Amino acid sequence: MNEKLDEIIVESARLFRQYGVRSVSMEDIARGLGVSKKTLYQYVSNKNELVEKILDFTCKRQVELLNMVAEKGTNAIDALLEMSQLINEEMELFTPAVTFDLQKYYPEIFRKHIEQSQKFAYDAVYQNLQQGIEQGLYRKEINPDVVATLYINKIEDMHDPDFYSKNNITFEMIFETMFENHVRGIANQKGIEYFEKRKKNYQFK
Repeated sequence: MNEKLDEIIVESARLFRQYGVRSVSMEDIARGLGVSKKTLYQYVSNKNELVEKILDFTCKRQVELLNMVAEKGTNAIDALLEMSQLINEEMELFTPAVTFDLQKYYPEIFRKHIEQSQKFAYDAVYQNLQQGIEQGLYRKEINPDVVATLYINKIEDMHDPDFYSKNNITFEMIFETMFENHVRGIANQKGIEYFEKRKKNYQFK
């Protein structure tokens, strides 16, 4: 991808995350980049196209990162933690304000992105479940399809601020608890013993 377009995407995503999608104009983006609107329109024809490119960029980056984790050949439990954290980090763009604006003003583009993102994340978790079974860490009787679907839904639910804003519960606390409950639900005795040994080294974020 063109380096200048990458720069435009990164700066636009930053502004959207800070102010919301609707509030940020093409003029604001050009000003943030230190370029003219004429230069900006050489790379994107309008705001709709810019939003689509940002979401496509997010999906591609997610796939690249998840593939990197898979290619490491890491222990399935360690790999699951790394993948889960990557999915969380890639979802940081979707603040409540951004999500609201995308759903209301760019529904088709947003729906397409969510479907793609869910598929990529589902595939990564599904493969991890199969890997864990093959490594003798996960129970053979688990249903990878059902478990992967539930796990991805839990990660998405965590990004609803109402989910953790009460009683001083932090995102990190929820993520740590969710991850441990998930591992204990799918791991056999060998996997649980490995998790117990490695737990103190995990950096939940």
